[in-house]
Amino acid sequence: MGHAPGDSASGRPSPDLRQQAEDRLLTQPLAGTTPTLEQLQLEFQLQQHELQVHQVELTLQNEELQRSNSELEQARDRYRRLYDLAPVGYFSLDPGGHITEVNAAGRALLGLGREQLLGRRFLLFVDEASRTSLAALLKRLNGPGQPRGQRLELRLLRQGSDVLDGQLDAVMSGADIQVAVTDISALKGAQAAILALNETLEERVAERTTQIHELNEELETFVHSTMQALDTPLRHIGSFAALLRQKLPQLTDPPADHTQQHYLQEVVSAAERVQVLAEALTEYFRLGRQRARFIPVSLEKVLTEVRKTLRPQLEGRVVTWTQEPLPTVTGDSRTLQLVFFHLLDNALKFSAARPDVQIRISAQENAREYVILIEDNGVGFNMRQKGRLFALFQHLHSAQQFTGLGLGLAMVKRIVLRHGGRVWGEGKEEEGARFWVALPKRPAQHH
Repeated sequence: MGHAPGDSASGRPSPDLRQQAEDRLLTQPLAGTTPTLEQLQLEFQLQQHELQVHQVELTLQNEELQRSNSELEQARDRYRRLYDLAPVGYFSLDPGGHITEVNAAGRALLGLGREQLLGRRFLLFVDEASRTSLAALLKRLNGPGQPRGQRLELRLLRQGSDVLDGQLDAVMSGADIQVAVTDISALKGAQAAILALNETLEERVAERTTQIHELNEELETFVHSTMQALDTPLRHIGSFAALLRQKLPQLTDPPADHTQQHYLQEVVSAAERVQVLAEALTEYFRLGRQRARFIPVSLEKVLTEVRKTLRPQLEGRVVTWTQEPLPTVTGDSRTLQLVFFHLLDNALKFSAARPDVQIRISAQENAREYVILIEDNGVGFNMRQKGRLFALFQHLHSAQQFTGLGLGLAMVKRIVLRHGGRVWGEGKEEEGARFWVALPKRPAQHH
């Protein structure tokens, strides 16, 4: 019988098949077979490289950690120095109110060392009168919601039985309470001194005000009496001088010449002027003695009445009025009419030479007062003389050019001050003048 190729009587593969299997195993190892030495070496090298990479990573991480630790230590030292050298007393308290840390300023405030303070309750160093308030503050901080911060003024007990005033600011920081204490003893002392000074100052101001009123009344009474005493002699001088002037030609031989008549006329004129000044001065002081009635006053109506009074001065002149809406103020209607009469009378008088007179009245306001402005295009004045502007019997222009007693602006200032207001003016020669009257929105205290 014949056998198939590769078969043998023993059942083993023929040498050709075995050789093919070995060749295939060498070129393509079967799954699950043992790796070769080269493969093991390669695998070892890969694992060794991986370990080296991990080692380098660990080294870098360690260096970064050391650097971070160093920075944290520096920051801790820096903040510890700031904490310890701060001019304010800092205390760290646990939830029970015991001191866990304190800086140098805190130790100095209480006059004790660090070892004597740590572990002790902060309340022990607080005056008994302030302990209840502090205990309530600490309870609020430890309570639900934990408010961001609390402030309290209290009295601290210092070593040696001294008591000092302090301001305490407390805030929660985690489970601890951070407390800052500022010594305000000097501030409290200054406040007490100011309060005491204010009490005596009010008394002194009241006394001085009374004295000023008494002196002012005495001065006004003296001036009024003096003017009344001068009135009769001045009238006599005028009357007898007039009679003498009539009889002078008959009493002299030869008859009186023009020089004698001139002298006599000068005497009469001087007496008349003194009498006019005396009457004006009496009116000026009478203005301060009269009782004012302070009520709401429409400045629109005041200006309407003033312009009616000034009509005779407008005849034959070209006057352009510009008036903005004016407010209602608290004041005395009669004396406020005098204020704006004198200001507008001056505006018309000192712009008499202008062919076209321009007068503008406007108003502004701020939080405290109404400010009324009166402008004209008259001759103006030199600002170097503004100190004499509101003085009694002062003239900024020659008497030959502009007549007047120099009393109007002085009366304006007196009335405005009595209303608790302000008045001032500005001018430029040949370019007009501006006057401001500021009246308070809240009524002043009137006497």
